[in-house]
Amino acid sequence: MKLLCAALVLLAGFTFRLEAADPELAGNWAGAIATTRGPMDIGLSLTADKEKLTGVLKTAHGDWEITGVTVKDGVWTVAFAGGGNEGKMIGRIAGTKFTGEWKSKMADGTFELVRVKKK
Repeated sequence: MKLLCAALVLLAGFTFRLEAADPELAGNWAGAIATTRGPMDIGLSLTADKEKLTGVLKTAHGDWEITGVTVKDGVWTVAFAGGGNEGKMIGRIAGTKFTGEWKSKMADGTFELVRVKKK
């Protein structure tokens, strides 16, 4: 019985880890934000790296580091920091689009990204 319980605990741990590095958001995305300070083109590049997604947010202000990615009930939160700014993109994936709210120290608004097809 102890062996069965240990196996179930390990299985649950592996299931959580796979979800943490869910490749659904991994890849390259291109689009724009519309904020209280105006529009800006952005690009998002994420790679599944062991137990998490890592990457960069490309902006007109330079490349900003992705500091965390989580998903809960189909809602993705991508945290970023760089160029004196930090914030989050909170949204859902529908088909080839990732859309939602943009919240940062500099401006709030919305974002819309489209998955960039591999060549």
